[in-house]
Amino acid sequence: MHADKLELLALLEEKEYRQAGRRLFTYYPEEGPLRRDLYAKHMQFFAAGKVHRERAAIAANRVGKSEGIGAYEVTLHLTGLYPDWWPGYRFDRPTNWLCGGDTGTTTRDIVCKKLLGPQEDRGTAMIPRHTILKTTQAQGIPGLVDVATIAHVSGGQSILQFRSYDQGRAKWQGTERDGIWLDEEPPMDIYVEAVIRTMTTRGMLLATFTPLSGLTDVALSFLPDLAPIV
Repeated sequence: MHADKLELLALLEEKEYRQAGRRLFTYYPEEGPLRRDLYAKHMQFFAAGKVHRERAAIAANRVGKSEGIGAYEVTLHLTGLYPDWWPGYRFDRPTNWLCGGDTGTTTRDIVCKKLLGPQEDRGTAMIPRHTILKTTQAQGIPGLVDVATIAHVSGGQSILQFRSYDQGRAKWQGTERDGIWLDEEPPMDIYVEAVIRTMTTRGMLLATFTPLSGLTDVALSFLPDLAPIV
């Protein structure tokens, strides 16, 4: 009996391990607490990707901007694992993405963690474990990834890189990108650089933030009707 219990425990642990590595596939089913019809705004945001190169989810804290919008969509584009119902833009090839937040620490604790999972347990966040081929650690911030190589359904490999706003505009320059995800409102110079990086590829820019700084130039670029009359 003791051996049977140990075997059952091992099977349950293996099941839990596998489920943790498939988080992506639990999002937005037809039924259940994460069913699509409960997330109309999220669906509208995704669908807008077919029309708009630049999109922003500007909303209050704790409504699922970073995970349910940013990390979810970026993961689909990196892996090519689009669900049948996906209303947005689809890449038919591997992609190159740059993602980041305001500081190295918040980029690690939010953006990197929601995509790849914590350092001690990679593959337990949005990007399925079996698609994470390689990660290279960033310098200066323990636990922050610099570059990750992600398997694409085509058989190719996508690239995911992380930067932070406090590194300055120069760190966002260089390679053209298929997509950039900015989590938290960026300074205007970082935003402009992100637009430039996606121009030649006709790529996309996603921003997810709460406008804590008020009606800044970046916020007003998406909300022009709120601009003061002068």
